[in-house]
Amino acid sequence: MTASGTAGHGHELADHLDPALLGAVVVKSLHAEPWKGNPAPRVHATPAGMLNSVGLQGPGVEAWLEHDLPDLVATGARVVVSIWGRTVDEFARAAELLA
Repeated sequence: MTASGTAGHGHELADHLDPALLGAVVVKSLHAEPWKGNPAPRVHATPAGMLNSVGLQGPGVEAWLEHDLPDLVATGARVVVSIWGRTVDEFARAAELLA
């Protein structure tokens, strides 16, 4: 099973391997609404590696359901969706859109 975000929103992974061979694809965390994420700079190199603060950029649940999920399901992959919100209501809204 991929960690949330390592496979983007799902379709990025299919170019490199068959997602159906994994236990599941965990998509990058989705908010109920589209979210631009943090302004640049988002990545900083350090002597030990890197730091990132992308800020959970994403298309929003409805756009992901319409544009990304169908192609991912067509591969036969099992899909786990990660959601985020700043408030309980935002988490609830994202969950409702996915239900």
